[in-house]
Amino acid sequence: MTPDTDDDRSSLEFTDTVRADTDKQTLWEFISDAQNLADVVPGAQEVTRHTERRYSVEIERGIGHVSVSLDGEFELVEMDEPDWIIAEGEAFDSTTGSTFDVLAAMEMQETETGEVDLSYSAELFYTGGVASLGARLLKKFIEGDVDRYFANVKDRVEPN
Repeated sequence: MTPDTDDDRSSLEFTDTVRADTDKQTLWEFISDAQNLADVVPGAQEVTRHTERRYSVEIERGIGHVSVSLDGEFELVEMDEPDWIIAEGEAFDSTTGSTFDVLAAMEMQETETGEVDLSYSAELFYTGGVASLGARLLKKFIEGDVDRYFANVKDRVEPN
């Protein structure tokens, strides 16, 4: 992600902690596998691993009355297995002429009860037609997708 000072860029921030009934190594192995990401990211059509740290993604989503088809890349720029990951990504939607840049971090800590707290934070910058939706609607939609993502991850890593 290239820092940009364009005044027409809008941004949203997300932070939360999710608890999973699993161990750090199992959670790390699941979220660092490209095929698993394709299965749990809402709207993911394809996730391709190009190197150990670089991926391309195709995501299709409807946001309000707008449909977006994102083509993008993300990279795990820093990581300390199985404790934390910092990722940067960018995507473009040709339908709305929207660009998205994201900087995200996840940290995993085992609890005294043997579960894992996965804390995340992300900052999303966006421009183009999707900005016409308004920050509140876009944030609500993205928060819903983030919640679905973590629910999907938990469904896959927690014992039945």
